[in-house]
Amino acid sequence: MTGRRSQTPPLYAPNGARLDPIDLALLRRLKTDARIQNQELAREVGLSPSGCLQRVRRLEEAGVIRAYVAVAEEGVFASWSVLWIKVKLRGRAQKRRSEFESALADASEVIEAHEVAGRFDYLLKAALPSVAAWGALRARLDPEDLFIKSVDVLVGVRTAKAKSLHPLLSSGEGK
Repeated sequence: MTGRRSQTPPLYAPNGARLDPIDLALLRRLKTDARIQNQELAREVGLSPSGCLQRVRRLEEAGVIRAYVAVAEEGVFASWSVLWIKVKLRGRAQKRRSEFESALADASEVIEAHEVAGRFDYLLKAALPSVAAWGALRARLDPEDLFIKSVDVLVGVRTAKAKSLHPLLSSGEGK
C-alpha cells in the first residue's frame, strides 16, 4: 500500500483550525521558553520573523496558547501541604454541578479540579497551610452539605514527576 497516512490524527485548535507541524514546533519551543525572542524562535522553526509572529498570534487568537506563565520553585512552599482529594457528589447534586464548580473556582487553595469517570466525580489538587485546613475548605466548598457525599484525601509526600509537556509536544511528533 503506497501513500500510507500517519497514524497520528490531525490536531485541532479550540476554534477548529488545524495545527500543522510548524504550529507544533512553535508550541514545543514556547513551552520550554516562552520568553524566547521572536527572531530566535523564527530561526529555530524555519520561518521568517514576520511569519513566526503571525503564527504565534494566530495560535493565541485561536485559544491554543492561553497564557504565558512563570513556574515557581515548589520548594518555596514546602511548609504547605499538597492534598489530592477525590470527591463523590450526592446523587441529587449531579444536576447542580455548575454550583459546585463555581465554589471550586472561587477557592484559591484548589490548584486543579478535574471531572473524572469512575468511583469519584472529581479529582482536586489543593495546597493548604496544613492537612487540618481541609475541613475549613470542605465547609466553604459545600457550606450546606448539599454536594459532597464522600471524599478520599491523599497527602502529597513529594513530586516524583512534575507536570510535563503533552506527548505530542515533547516527542517531536509533527516535526
